[in-house]
Amino acid sequence: MSGKISAMQMFDVGVIGAGSAGPKAARTAARMGASVAIFEESRIGGECLYTGCVPSKALLHSATLWNRITRASEFGLPEHQGAAPDFGAIMAHAHKTIAQVGAGDATESFRRAGIVTVCERAAFVDPHTVLAGKTGERYQAKQWILCTGSRPAIPDIPGLAEAGCDTNRTVFGWTSLPRRIVVIGGGPIGCELGQVFARFGSEVTILLSGARILERDDADAARVVTETFAQDHIDLRSNVVVERVERRGDEKILHLRGGGEIVCDAILAAAGRRSNTEGLNLEAAGVRLAEHGRLKTDATLRTNVPHIWAAGDIATDYKFTHAVSYEGAVAATNAVNALRGEPPIDADYHVVPRVTYTDPELASVGLTPAMARQTHGADTIDVSRFDFASLDRAIIDGETEGFTQIVSRSSDGMIIGAQIVGAQAGSLISEICLAMRAGLRAADIALTMHAYPTLPEAVEAAADRTSHAPLSPNIPRAMTD
Repeated sequence: MSGKISAMQMFDVGVIGAGSAGPKAARTAARMGASVAIFEESRIGGECLYTGCVPSKALLHSATLWNRITRASEFGLPEHQGAAPDFGAIMAHAHKTIAQVGAGDATESFRRAGIVTVCERAAFVDPHTVLAGKTGERYQAKQWILCTGSRPAIPDIPGLAEAGCDTNRTVFGWTSLPRRIVVIGGGPIGCELGQVFARFGSEVTILLSGARILERDDADAARVVTETFAQDHIDLRSNVVVERVERRGDEKILHLRGGGEIVCDAILAAAGRRSNTEGLNLEAAGVRLAEHGRLKTDATLRTNVPHIWAAGDIATDYKFTHAVSYEGAVAATNAVNALRGEPPIDADYHVVPRVTYTDPELASVGLTPAMARQTHGADTIDVSRFDFASLDRAIIDGETEGFTQIVSRSSDGMIIGAQIVGAQAGSLISEICLAMRAGLRAADIALTMHAYPTLPEAVEAAADRTSHAPLSPNIPRAMTD
């Protein structure tokens, strides 16, 4: 614990959890003039820093570089004939990246911002008071913000716990690469790590409960990633039910419904998340849980208790670091507004980018064409697409897989969604996010000069193919029809 605090000291705002949402909430409240305490029983930085975004993207970058090295002859370079990659060294690089990103004393940074850090578990004893787990000291706050995050959900499969499985919380402790890996789940985590391990030499099988990977994303975009997985020799199996798992020596055997089995050396469970509500003693605060132990909040991120708010994975559907950080700011703003007697604001999810960092990347914002047709009607939307295979910079770089797709209203050209699958898709989607946030039309992107030759020209070209986009700022569309 940083600083000497007397028992029962009162704060304006108390924040429980210092992952991604908590620090943003604490800093926002402090900047608004509130006295703030933040509680964290583990490491400040949370899952994203230590077992999520940062190490996984470091591994993905290494895997992509290795893929390009093995394809050297495609770029006119000598064919690669070097040694196989050292997985231990690769993982050491990922941990070095964690240290660099998380460099600095977080508690000292909080102190400079006027925030008191309590490095202990906090549990409610009444609606305004929490008990620190180690010291037994009590702390009160007029407003509380819960930001305790989530953890991997382990599938309820007989024998899985006994056989042993890894999650994103344990996989970054590997120092050697298993020869055969089964990934349960075809969402972003399973797809990203599955591709990493396959490119470094593992035999990877990804088991899907549904028909395809990345089921929340556009089917055509997901198909591009699927085709790349085939090139990476990843075995994708759809509509699979694992009935039980057993261990035979060092091997793990998954028995599948309908017959058949898969033998592997490691199992990675990547099949969803569960909210971290245990240990908070929410009953003492009067906070009610929704289904599956998740916190339920209203549009302002308030729980059923008026002075208790929640942000991040503990309550949200948007389990992305950028989204939960935003929620932390909204919850803190509303908590301080409540102290001032001012009305709360609603969280705005109109523009939430989401990215799966496979190679190629898949990025999306707003509605997919299928969602838009269902919501607005097939005759009221316009879907325009531009393939990377026709983009000069993509051809130059040898990265021609994928496309940019813009979904707009046919009545006025307003953008209601976009999907990009291809090189640097996660960066390219930002231009469309800005346009949607600013209320711009696809035509505004089409009329914006983009440097040549660059990947963002794919966004310009897709926008130029919408029904409301003029061919040129100086030529009326009627003259080009």
